[in-house]
Amino acid sequence: MTKIAFITDSASGFGIDEHPDVFVVPMGVIVNEKQYIDYIDIQTEEFYDLLKDYGNGAKTFQPSPQSFHDTYQKAVDQGYTHIIAIHATKELTGTYQSSEMTSREFNIESTVINSNVGDYPLRRMVEEGVKASEAGESYEAIVSKIRELADDPYLILYPKDLNQLKNSGRVSRSQGIIAGLLNIQLIIEFEGGKLYPIEKIRSKKKALKFIHEHIAEEIAQDNPSRIGVSYAGEEEEADLMVAWLNEQYPDKTIDKYPLVHVAGVHTGYGTIAVGWVRA
Repeated sequence: MTKIAFITDSASGFGIDEHPDVFVVPMGVIVNEKQYIDYIDIQTEEFYDLLKDYGNGAKTFQPSPQSFHDTYQKAVDQGYTHIIAIHATKELTGTYQSSEMTSREFNIESTVINSNVGDYPLRRMVEEGVKASEAGESYEAIVSKIRELADDPYLILYPKDLNQLKNSGRVSRSQGIIAGLLNIQLIIEFEGGKLYPIEKIRSKKKALKFIHEHIAEEIAQDNPSRIGVSYAGEEEEADLMVAWLNEQYPDKTIDKYPLVHVAGVHTGYGTIAVGWVRA
C-alpha cells in the first residue's frame, strides 16, 4: 500500500507537528546576533517582536545536512513508501539542493520539487498534495499536480520600508538608497523563482491602489479558489487587505497567516504579502 510523506521546509509556514504526513525541515534566523531555529527556538510572535527592534541586522541560515538526513530518516522509520519534497525557490535558498542530495541517501522512491516561491503559495502546494493523497490519488498523479502548481505561483510583497531589503541583498543597494531618499514605495513580486521590483510609487495610497489593481488582474487570469494574506508583525494592515479581498471576491476563501520568518528577515517588519496557486 502506498503511503506518501511530504517533506518541506519552514519557508512554507507549516508547523513542525501540524499534519502527520508533513515533515518540516526548520530553517534558521539570526536576530540581534543570536541564532534561532524556526518554530523550535523561536515562535512567530517573539520573532517579529525581535525583528521590529533588530531587523536591520537580521540574517538567515540554512538547515544542516544532518537536519535533512534526520527528517528523511523519520519518514522512512514511520513506514512511508514514497516521499514528495517541496521546497522554497532554489534561486534564493539551498533547501531544494540539500533535499535532493539527501534523497539519494535513502532507498525509497522520492521526488524533490522546486516550488519557485515560498510562504503561502508553497504551503498551498503541500496542502494540495496532502489533499490528493488523502483522496487516494496515485503518487505519480500527485507529483504531476504539484509540479503544475509550481510552474506559475503568484506572490506579491509590499515592504513597509526598504532598509532590510537593501541590507539582505534582495534589492540592489542603489535601488534601496534612491527609494529611501525619494520616499518611494517599492512593490516586489516572484517571477521564475526570483524577486523582482515591479513598481515604484511615491505614496502609500497610490501603492495600495496599484496592488489592488494588479491583484485583480492576476486573479481574473488564475482564478484561485484560495488566496493568502501574510503579514510581518503588523496584523492590522493584513486585516485591511483581507477585508478588501472578501468584499471583492466573496466566492473565494481568504486565509491569513504570519509571513514566514525567512521572508520577514529579507523584506522587513511590516511587510504585507498576497499569494496563491492555481487550485
